[in-house]
Amino acid sequence: MLVLPVLLSGQDLPQYVDNSANKYFPPIIDQNGGSCAQASSIGYVFTYEMNRLLDRDASESPDNRFSYQYIWNLVNDGIDQGGFAEDGLFIAMRSGAMTESDFSTLTTSHFTWPSGFEKYRNALRYRVTKFVEIPRDVDAMKAYLAGSDGKPGGILSFSGKCYGWNMMGNYSGPSGTGYSSLVTTLPSDGAHAMTIVGYDDLVSFTDASGTRHDGAFIVANSWGLWMHDRGRFYYPYDFFADASVPTQVLSDKAVTAEVRFQEPRILFRLTIDYTSRNDLAYSIGATDRVTAGIPENYYFQSALSNKGGDHYMRGTYDKEPLEFALDLTDNIPSNDPDYCRYFLKIVRSARGKKGEGRLLALSVIDYRSGVPVEYKYKGELPIDIKDGENSFIIGLIPRYNTSYSPVRPGTGEVKLRDLTTGAKASVELSRKGAHATLKYSITR
Repeated sequence: MLVLPVLLSGQDLPQYVDNSANKYFPPIIDQNGGSCAQASSIGYVFTYEMNRLLDRDASESPDNRFSYQYIWNLVNDGIDQGGFAEDGLFIAMRSGAMTESDFSTLTTSHFTWPSGFEKYRNALRYRVTKFVEIPRDVDAMKAYLAGSDGKPGGILSFSGKCYGWNMMGNYSGPSGTGYSSLVTTLPSDGAHAMTIVGYDDLVSFTDASGTRHDGAFIVANSWGLWMHDRGRFYYPYDFFADASVPTQVLSDKAVTAEVRFQEPRILFRLTIDYTSRNDLAYSIGATDRVTAGIPENYYFQSALSNKGGDHYMRGTYDKEPLEFALDLTDNIPSNDPDYCRYFLKIVRSARGKKGEGRLLALSVIDYRSGVPVEYKYKGELPIDIKDGENSFIIGLIPRYNTSYSPVRPGTGEVKLRDLTTGAKASVELSRKGAHATLKYSITR
């Protein structure tokens, strides 16, 4: 992880900033179950950062908001349990984040995985590039929130205890942002992820012991609009500046992310029917060598591997198969659309109850030429997923261009596609006078 630059010497910051008031920030979340870490990191931070990158309005469409529920369902093992902000950001780095249009946070349970190739393809467009950490340093945090060069700053996910705090609900002291809820003492129990969306230097109050506290961060919670003041409250700087506050009470760093938008270029399309999804792990690869039986490297697909608990592929109550996508874009060995061979490895290992099921469909879709081309696996399907490694090859033969003097280059060009697994190809080039003959055959 990288640490953002701290406040520059002599840099003047505005007295108050509220990034939850700009168009990039989504409506306040009312989280499902123990999903606070993903509500903060994906629902708020990732949504905000992606909209800031693409200059979009989060409230305009569910296409512009990202489903913390989708990410949470990948990391919660199919039960109502919490996690960490980094868990969600790591998933979004490896496999993207699904929009609320493709996976609503209102109609889904914490067991459900969405099905549909296009949903996963769309999610793979929206990615985390890297995590960014800011230490519990008030000036550095404010500098990040304030932004620079006239551009709005970012927002930050942090964690702390959340029960037993004293919350003033009628704060009417000085402020530039106008919220009426303010934490006056640190909480003593629980664990919760929250989101810092701004700050206000003008906020000031005196606690019960007579100590004055000046300035506060603006925190957006994920307990709905009815909680605090429209879901927001002030959290005094002093709590973050006090080095004696234990990290169990208030985390020693805040987390955000840099994001990117990219079009996937090589996608595996799978449909699987299986009874215990956390048994299965996936790796994919490719090679430039047309006759290779293995790729140069297998790339482990961590987002969906050994995840989701002892449930059907779609979830506890849905026995239908799951269609999804795996992305090879960042690991393509060649940019030549006619020169690649693709590999899928599914490893089955019992984790809990031992499941059973089949691979129903498999193909690779190549978008590199601008027109999608789908190469279907030609082996026997459906096929049972057995214990250990289950390997599959979708093979292609490259384009051959003959150049046999005095024949001009390009004469006799042949294209062979979709070589069935296990098939053998032979090519014979012969010359008679000024003529060259290219013969090829495929045996299955």
